[in-house]
Amino acid sequence: MRLQLEQEQGSLIERIVAAVRRTVADNTLRAGEKLPSIRQFAGQHGVSTFTVVEAYDRLVAEGVLIARRGDGFFVTPRAGSRPLLPPQQPERSADAFWLIDNRFNPADSDRQPGSGWLPDEWYDGDGLARSLRSMGRITPPTGYGESMGYLPLRQWLAAYLQESGLPARPDNLLLTEGASQALQLAIRVLVRPGDAVLVDEPGYCNLIAQLHMAGARVIGVPWTPHGPDTSRLAALLAEHQPRAFFTNPRLHNPTGASYQHATAHRVLQLTEQHGCWIVEDDVSAALASGGPGPLQALGGTERVVYIGSVSKTLAPSLRVGYVVAADTVIDALVNHKMVSGLSSSLLTEQLALGMLTDSQHRRRLQKLQQRLLAANLAARDGFARLGWPVFAEAAASLFVWVRLPDTLDAVTLTEAALAHDILLAPGVLFSVHREPSSWLRCNAAYMDDTSFAFLAQHAEQSQTGVSLFQ
Repeated sequence: MRLQLEQEQGSLIERIVAAVRRTVADNTLRAGEKLPSIRQFAGQHGVSTFTVVEAYDRLVAEGVLIARRGDGFFVTPRAGSRPLLPPQQPERSADAFWLIDNRFNPADSDRQPGSGWLPDEWYDGDGLARSLRSMGRITPPTGYGESMGYLPLRQWLAAYLQESGLPARPDNLLLTEGASQALQLAIRVLVRPGDAVLVDEPGYCNLIAQLHMAGARVIGVPWTPHGPDTSRLAALLAEHQPRAFFTNPRLHNPTGASYQHATAHRVLQLTEQHGCWIVEDDVSAALASGGPGPLQALGGTERVVYIGSVSKTLAPSLRVGYVVAADTVIDALVNHKMVSGLSSSLLTEQLALGMLTDSQHRRRLQKLQQRLLAANLAARDGFARLGWPVFAEAAASLFVWVRLPDTLDAVTLTEAALAHDILLAPGVLFSVHREPSSWLRCNAAYMDDTSFAFLAQHAEQSQTGVSLFQ
């Protein structure tokens, strides 16, 4: 199916919508007929997948099309057939635009400079194997775990976190299915539809999407190489009186920057003045060194909800996160956890504890920090050769936030990379309102010669006016 878009008026998205609407009205597209996939349509008409997703979404909202998960988009059946209403879909963020039509499969490529995880070989596979063998010598758990999570792991984590000054105890520490579930639970407990909520700008794309899905009014606090812009934070707190500020103070995603001491104290002071909760997303704490400690160590649990994870450094498949908070908040979080999933996985929690108590764990963690710092420094050298500025100082962070030259468009570059099975992460993904961005998030662990060669080639092509898709 190829539409005559030039016959329609308006923007490219509006022309696609009008053309599909017209072909449905004249029965060229019949009721129940399947449309080309997003990728196929984009290829047939020479447009981006981002444009097709927006057009298809508008047609679904108008009732012209229906979306069937896993199957694609279909012309809505005629009156009388009484089709089931399509399920409500979450608002799509830009990362879903390319993933929805399976244009990239992480299993098919080791070129993933836009990913948010470490290469498989960087994780402690030997430690996981030892923990599995150790569990194999006992009767494995088969029932539900405790609603709060595996007590020995909570005890270990509480003692570990106390070393950083956190007021953690086994009874105010809740285990979750990764930090993602911890964020979901915190949103359910603290945020009501219509509430104003502050987030880092740029910030963690999944958190932003979760807050939008919860009906919050999401407001970005501009980020600097030293943490949030506290003058803007003061103004936004006074103007919007937000319910909570969700922030990632150490080894920030996507910039890799961390709070300075003065920034941490000012953020705590301002949020206390305005009665605003802080939800501290500290998932990379085990990799951080120097700088201020956790916000909760400075401000206590009265206003700060602390979220951490062991998955980032042990193995993502373990999915073990945790929350430290005031007793009343923990009680509410446990209730929501029970309603949504009863308990977290006792099996993975026991495996995690086995890895954390392994005699090699601290030494391996130090090596991981050193390896990440070296990768971060090497990535910066590569970007310096390209002449692309980097946002923050070097650290043992997965991420380097780099600015593209004016001749390069981040989304166009990302689509060109996908054609070569390279995953990039354009800055638009991390914007509260999907605003265009000249920044790119790069995972230092994957920034090899091939990645830099690709970027250098397309930077040169953009300067000479050569199409990125040639």
